[in-house]
Order: sequence, then structure tokens, then C-alpha cells
Amino acid sequence: MARNNDTRRRWLLRAMGLAGLALAAAVTGWPAQAQFFPFDDRFFGPPRPQKPRAPVQQDFSTAPAPKKVEVPPSIRILVLGDTMADWLAFGLEEQLAETPEIGILRKHRAFSGLIRYEQKSDAEWPKVARELIAAEKPQAVIVLLGLQDRLEIREKAPPKPQPQSQAKPGQSGPQGQKPGDGNDDETPTTPTTSAPEPQRARPAAPAEFRSEQWEELYGAKIDEMIAALRTANVPVLWVGVPAVRGAKSTADMQYLNDIFRARVEKAGFLFVNTWDGFVDERGNFMQRGPDETGQIRVLRTQDGVHFTRFGARKLAHYVERDLKRVLREPIPAAALSNVSVNPQPAQPAKPAGPAARPLAGPVILLGTPLQEPTDLAGAAPAKTPPALDAVANRMLVKGEPQRTEAGRADDTAWPPRMPNLVAAEPLPPTGAPLAIVRAQPPAAPVQQAAAPGQKPAAPPRVAQRQQQQQPFWRRQAPESSGPRFFFGLFGR
Repeated sequence: MARNNDTRRRWLLRAMGLAGLALAAAVTGWPAQAQFFPFDDRFFGPPRPQKPRAPVQQDFSTAPAPKKVEVPPSIRILVLGDTMADWLAFGLEEQLAETPEIGILRKHRAFSGLIRYEQKSDAEWPKVARELIAAEKPQAVIVLLGLQDRLEIREKAPPKPQPQSQAKPGQSGPQGQKPGDGNDDETPTTPTTSAPEPQRARPAAPAEFRSEQWEELYGAKIDEMIAALRTANVPVLWVGVPAVRGAKSTADMQYLNDIFRARVEKAGFLFVNTWDGFVDERGNFMQRGPDETGQIRVLRTQDGVHFTRFGARKLAHYVERDLKRVLREPIPAAALSNVSVNPQPAQPAKPAGPAARPLAGPVILLGTPLQEPTDLAGAAPAKTPPALDAVANRMLVKGEPQRTEAGRADDTAWPPRMPNLVAAEPLPPTGAPLAIVRAQPPAAPVQQAAAPGQKPAAPPRVAQRQQQQQPFWRRQAPESSGPRFFFGLFGR
């Protein structure tokens, strides 16, 4: 017995020693094996500090590149403007994908406007438009500008006046008079002095945006652009600027569109209004809305200025309708340049002569009845009185009230009249006459005298009521019912 206890103690000590060695090895090798052990300090230690991710700045100003076309288009559409014009050209390419004969030429300049075409450059849009029109020779021109024109305008300084040249020695006097001629002793000669140096013109103060001076200067720039577009002698579509995010920015875009519309329509060009497609019912900027098919889509990008693919197609949808229409119609004379609109002198009328005989007369079908006149030749046409309705003649001409039958819905007589059934027309016989038999009232039941020692019988109604008040398993089954089974609860 003592030997067994010693053996148990030895095995217990050995097990405890092995467990201690395993624990020590696990503690010393924890950092190396932490990557393989799933429960590390991420679960039991303090939370690790996360490094903030740098915000990813996306450039929404650039539209997808145009697709390469194997066959050159026969109709070339030139699109001029800023980054919005780039997205408009992309939308037109998507909308006109099924008409390869129409090609879109993107000639935009990012972040440009009528006030400033490029940073640190003297180039302007009218000059660039003339060069592009002469080089590309398009069949139509589309313009979308104004997003970058919310700036102040500085007037250009006038050119410096040239100094007056000094007089030559032989021409010091007035014209046609030499020195020594005439009254030299009477008019003493005065030495000629050079003209005073002109003062430098001070630069005018810049015109603030939305001021009257700014509006006049900006209108002059629009007129210069219109004059450059006239050189193309093709239809021109000026697209209005859509709304952008922000109440102030939206109001600025609407202000610019009013200036564009007045100048463009006065010049005879077509102004395409796209405002209602990108605002809600209250006139505010709309990020999501119906596309050209009516499906709710995200129309504008996160910057609140540019467009998504669906927004670009909706913007192009407004322009596509007017573009296809103007390509079919002739160009108005007011939109052409260097074209005389004077009417031609009227040519003298030819002398009157016999009318030319037509090559063919009217077509008459063989089955058409001919209405031959029945009156004599030269007789006055007979006047036939127009046929009037009898009811209308009685009511409108004679003034008699409309006759109504008694008892009908339109009978308004008071007190109400009863219909005369005796004088009414009898119904046609449809068979044997029906005999109307009036049911006789039931005879009163005769109560029999009760025998001595028995209760008088209850009336039939009272007996029926007493039977209905009894439980259904105690009620007496009627004689006409068939056989029953299962304690009388079910039967045929």
C-alpha cells in the first residue's frame, strides 16, 4: 500500500515539472510565436492606434477619353468651352453612338472663360474660336462657357499716343510760306518747342462681379465671341450653364444664363436651356434625379460641379434634340455673316395671256354618283327651308315647355302626379294569362280539451320555442329526416 502511494507521488511530481517547463517555454517564446497564435494583443491588449488614411482626391473635371473611330464622320460638330463642355461632348458621343456619320470634336480648355482663357496668357476665346473654325470647318458649333467667369474684369489701358514730330528747318512756318517771305519783320519768329510729354493713364479700378459696369464689359466679350462664331456660317448652339452646388453659386449661374440668353437670341443664335433638368421643384441643386429615361440616378459628382455618366447623357439629351433639328433646317439669315440680305428687285410681270391647259384633270371614280342639277338654266335657286327638329322647334321657336309623362324621372310637377295605368298601352301578350291567387290566412288551431288529470297542451308556437331551448341532443328529430348514427349527432 505504501509502495503504491510513493509511485503516485513520483508521477505527480513529474507531471508538475513537465507542466512548469512547458509554461516557461511558452512565456519565453511568445513574441516569436505571436504571429501564429490567433489570440494576441489585438484581443487582450490595448487597442492599436490606427494611422489616418490620406483622403484620395479624385479629378472629376476630366471626362472619359473619346473612342477611336475607324471611318471619319461626314458631319463634324465642334464643341467649345471649359470642363463642362468636355462632359457635354462625352454625353453627345454616348447619345449619338448609333449615328456614326455625326462626329464630335472636343476643343475645350479646362478652367477657361470669356474673361481669361489661360493663366499668364493674352489669348482669348474669340481668337481661338476663329482659328478652330477655319481649321476644322464644322457643320455646327456648340458653346458652353461661364463657370470660370465669376471674376472681376479689368479694363485694358488705352494705347499710348505717339509724340508729335519736330518741324523741319525749311517748314518752320505755316504751309506754303518760307522763312524770309512776307511779313517777317512784322511777325517775329518764335522758337519751336517740342510737345509736352503725355501723362501715363492710370489703370481703371476693376469692375466687381454683378455690378453694372461688369455686366456691360462682359456683354461686350460675349458679342466678340458671337462675332467670331459668325465666321463659320453654320448653326450655333449656346448651352446655358447648369446649376452647381450651393445657393450662391446657383444664383450666379442663373444670373449668367440671363445675360447669355439676351445676347445670344438677339444675335439670332439658339440658346439651349438645361436649367430645369438639374434642379428640384424648389429650384435648388439636385445631386440625384431622373435621367433621360426617367430612372433615378446620381447625376452630379461629389464636387457638386461636374457630371456622372448619367448626368452627361441627360445634359446631352437637351442639346441633341435642338442639334438634330437645326441640322435639318436651313440657317437663318440673321446668323450668317458677309451675306447680303437685301431683297432682289422685282422683275416686271409677263404680259397676260391664255391660261395654260392642265395636263390632267380631277380624278373621278366610276362608282361616284353625279349630282346633276334639276333646275332650269338661269333660274334662281330655290330656297329650301332648313329642316328643324319637332321637339326643338316646339321648345325654342314656339316657347312651349317640354312634355313629360307623369311618374317619370323628369316629371317636375308638384304635387307629384300618379301615372294613369288604365289609359296606358297594354303589354303585348306573351303567353297564357297569369292568375293571381291571394293566399288565405291560416286558420286558428282548435285546442282540444285536456283529459282529467293531464296538463293542457301548449300552443304550437310555444311548443316549438320550448323545443328550440332544449339542448341539441335532447331535441326530437323530425319525422322526415333520414336515419341517424353516432348517438344521433350525424345523419344523412
